[in-house]
Amino acid sequence: MISYKKALEIIQKKIPYKSHTKIIPLLDSIKHVSAQDIFAISSLPLTDVSLKDGYALRKNEKYEVSTGDNLKEGTLAVIPFEEEVSENFELGYNIKKAGEDIQQGEPLLLKGEYINANNITPLASQGIQKVKVFKRPRVSILSIGDNLCPIQKEKTDFEVYNSNALTFAARILEIGASVHKVWQAKNNKKDILECLDELTQKSDLVITTGAMSKHDAMNTLLNNERFETLFHKVQISPASPSALSLFQQTPILHLPGLPLSALLGFEALGIPLLKTIKNETFPSKKSLHVKNKKEFTCKESCTSIIPGYFDGISFLSAPSFGAGMLNVLAKCNGYVIIEDKQVIKEREKVEFFPF
Repeated sequence: MISYKKALEIIQKKIPYKSHTKIIPLLDSIKHVSAQDIFAISSLPLTDVSLKDGYALRKNEKYEVSTGDNLKEGTLAVIPFEEEVSENFELGYNIKKAGEDIQQGEPLLLKGEYINANNITPLASQGIQKVKVFKRPRVSILSIGDNLCPIQKEKTDFEVYNSNALTFAARILEIGASVHKVWQAKNNKKDILECLDELTQKSDLVITTGAMSKHDAMNTLLNNERFETLFHKVQISPASPSALSLFQQTPILHLPGLPLSALLGFEALGIPLLKTIKNETFPSKKSLHVKNKKEFTCKESCTSIIPGYFDGISFLSAPSFGAGMLNVLAKCNGYVIIEDKQVIKEREKVEFFPF
């Protein structure tokens, strides 16, 4: 069993990133990763601009302007119509200076940066119509178990709907990858290998969920020579059975089958893995150091992933977060990572990661 930190190091060092690129229209670049550095062609604004309707003052001149008007060279201030014009005005009052928004040559988008709506503003202001991006990775999901039922069918009393797979798929789409296939396999080696043989042909990543207990098929297959196992079992609660392997050179993340264990395992290991494959080198969402609202306990001697809710002031852990629970994350907006500590006290600082 390895530490969580070591697992992340292996992901960064052993997993190949996706190098294929394409040039697409600016608006289509949302949720892609930039494959180029883009710099400002010109400063913005090009000239000083009025921020108010009023009188623009120059030496020995006063002229009317509207909000957003370009100002004549040498304009000292803009006095709104509702204010009295006097000689005691502040230089630069209500003036947006040339180059205040963007300076010529300023970096607007860097290679490896995840593109969101806020990146579009400066690019569009420069008249940039197309962007070179890395192609989105194709991710397939293989759920393993003898009692799983796809939601398209009516389940029996002995089956459960396969909610893990659809949750993974939704999360994969949210972070800017594409879902290739969502399949199910029985808990036997032959069925699993047949599925993986096909899924790895056209996938950049496969995620399996389930069959990771001691004698289960997927767990024992990791000793098969066809798998290059990069790690197997991680000191992370509640997803310690997790593993990472290469199968026909395609990365496979193996997660437990219990719902919360699988979903938090995906957040802790699957998200960093996907970002590596996507070539994303700048964090799209940064963690926050916040105060804990109510004392909670963690598992000893490991890294604990604790789901909860951050209200803008403090973090409140979910009231319960057992590995087999199903509906916990629907009431959370992120999680905290706790390293080797059992009790987190009220008002203690924690590191919060938003979904």
